[in-house]
This record gives sequence, structure tokens and C-alpha cells, in this order.
Amino acid sequence: MKILAVDDDQFILELLVIMANRAGYTEVSTASSGEVALEMLTDVKAFDCLLFDISMPDMDGIELCGVVREIPAYSQTPIIMLTAVAEKGYVDRAFRSGATDYASKPLDIVELQARLRVAEKLVMAQQAIASATATVSAQESMSPQGQSDKLSSEVRVEGVKNLVEHEAFKNCLNQLSQAGLASSQVVAIKVDHIEKIYSRASANEFLYALAETADAISGALQTSGYLMSYAGNGIFFVIADGTTLNLSLELETEIQHLLDERDTEYDNGDPMDIEISIGNSIRPRTSKTEHSWVTLDRAIARAEKRVLRKHTEPKPPNIRRVGG
Repeated sequence: MKILAVDDDQFILELLVIMANRAGYTEVSTASSGEVALEMLTDVKAFDCLLFDISMPDMDGIELCGVVREIPAYSQTPIIMLTAVAEKGYVDRAFRSGATDYASKPLDIVELQARLRVAEKLVMAQQAIASATATVSAQESMSPQGQSDKLSSEVRVEGVKNLVEHEAFKNCLNQLSQAGLASSQVVAIKVDHIEKIYSRASANEFLYALAETADAISGALQTSGYLMSYAGNGIFFVIADGTTLNLSLELETEIQHLLDERDTEYDNGDPMDIEISIGNSIRPRTSKTEHSWVTLDRAIARAEKRVLRKHTEPKPPNIRRVGG
């Protein structure tokens, strides 16, 4: 795996090279500023993983991350942010700019090795997805069930504000400081009857359904600070400030209203009838023993419980929420 490390501190750069080499990664290049890094990052992909220090003069690592994400060759490349600042605001900004993971200074070889291993697995997964996509590129109209279990896979949805890869979302959840978690909540948003849509839709129609759902979620949360991901099986996750997610039923009604306004259809004009359910929000525990997957599993369980309740309760009127 070819790595580019960017830091304005020459000692840190030398240390990163040594630590990466000891972890088995010997192809490490360095840059002393964001400007120098951008000269090295062209449309021809030369690096598989990027390490950016957040606190740099002129162009900091978060700004650099956002610029790099606009380079097509690096739109999905793992980016690990390095910083001694662990405040929630920095974590949020880093992941919203496109960061994949987050490592703390002073650097620890065990932690850095773990982050690089995760990045390497992500690179391999992306290569596998690219290979599979190339294999079916001539069959765009085939149903998704013929494309290697796509219903449960983390389909990439492009062009939606604050929607990140699910691995980055989990890393963000793990890396938020205890102070940050205290003011944050997580919800799972499930597309009802996703199996029915999946079984009928072509690959493009299924992706269209997910994109419309994600865009409606984003529209309902547009005035809020949030991060969102798609995890497969018609399930989206959102982490946001607790004041945003306290009223899950109101949020559900708002998202459903936005979806209904879109009149989503299959290619033949038949209505797609996308409906969603939101479980009660969860405040992530600050215990180091509870990993992100525990919080997310709890959120999924609540969303699925909401789906079951909707079958036995009268459907509430679709009244759009007004204001904040």
C-alpha cells in the first residue's frame, strides 16, 4: 500500500515513516504542506492511503481533505487525520470533509498500525467492488439480486450532503470524545419493504430509490449538524446533536412528506411508494467497552420495532413539520 503523509513538522514526518515501516508499510512519501501534497496528488492515482495532520498553517488538514475529495482519483481513498486536538468540533469537521479515520497525537505505533490495517482492508474492498462493477457494467438493466447480494451491501450513494461511507461513519462514532458523545444521538432510518423494491428494481432503479431516500433525509436535516451513512438492507444511520433527534416521529413525518412529494417511480412509470420508519434515538454510551457496532445494532432494533408498530397502529396524518 502506497502512503502519502502530510505534516508541517519534519520530525513527525520522519516518525511516521519509521512507524509505518515497522508496521510493514515501506512505500511512504511525505509532504511538508497541503500545497506540496496537492502537487503530488494528480488525476493519476499514485497513493492508496493518505495521512493528513489537521493543524497546519495556510491550508490545514481538514481543508486539504475537502480539496482532495474533489480529485476524482482520490474521491474514495482512505484519509486518516492526525491531530492532538480531540474536540468534537474537529472530529465532526474532519469526517464531514471526507476523512475516513482519525488517529491521535502523540503517535502510538500500535494505534497507527491498526488504522493502517483498516485502511488497507478498505482499499482491498474498494478494489473488489470496482472489479465487480466492471464485470456487470454491460448488464446495467439486470435486477440487483443478480449482482452478488447487493441488498445487504453498502451501496455507494453519491451527491448527498454529509453522507459518508459506512466505515468512516463507524470510525467517527468511535472517535468522538466523551464530551462530544454526551450531546449526540444516533437513529436508524429503515426503508419499509426494501426487499419488495429490491426484487423488482433494476440496479439503476434500486440506486435511485436509495438516493431519493438519502436526499429526503438530508433535506429534513438541512439546518442541523449531522453525519449520515448507508449500511445496506435499506438502513441509513444518522448521528446529530441531541436537540435535532429528540422527536423521531416528527422527523419521520417530515422525511416521509419529502419522499411523497417526489413521486418516485420505476422506469415504466409505476409508483415506487418509498416509506420509511425511524426508531427512537439513542445516546451512545461513553464506555470504551461499547464499540460503534453495539450502538448501531441497538438503533436498528428500534427502527425494526417501529416498522412492526406501524402495522398495528393507525397511520398518523402526514403533517409537515414547520420551523427549526
